[in-house]
Amino acid sequence: MKRLYSLIFLAALTTMAADRSIVGSWKISINVAGESHETACTFAQDGEKLTGTCKGEAGEGPLAGTIQGEKITWHHDVPYNGDTITLTYTGTFSSDTQIKGDVAVAPFDVAGDFTGEKMPAAEKGGDKGGDK
Repeated sequence: MKRLYSLIFLAALTTMAADRSIVGSWKISINVAGESHETACTFAQDGEKLTGTCKGEAGEGPLAGTIQGEKITWHHDVPYNGDTITLTYTGTFSSDTQIKGDVAVAPFDVAGDFTGEKMPAAEKGGDKGGDK
C-alpha cells in the first residue's frame, strides 16, 4: 500500500511539472528605468534549449535561451536609435501560466523586471459553436 501511495505521489509531481511548459506564445511586460513595454514571444523547446521569436514595438527577431527546471533564461536583440540592444531575461515560473524575473539591457548596463503570461493556444478545428 505504501508503494501505491508513492507511485501516485510521483505521478502527481510529474503531471504538475509537465503543466509548466514554456512552449507556446507569451505576452511579456517589461519595466526598465521607469518605462513599460510589451513584447510577444513564442517559444519552442528541444531539451534544455529554447528557440523562437519575440515581436515588439521595434520589430521581430529570433530568441535563444535555456530552461532548467523552473529557471528560464533567454535573450533577443532589438533595434534602438540606429543601434542594437540585447535584452536578457532571467526568470522562473510563478504558476503554470505565468513567469517573472529580471531583464538586463546591454550595452547600457540598465536592468528592470518582467512578467509573462502564457496566451491560450489557438483553437483548432474551426468549431463555430455547433453541437458538441
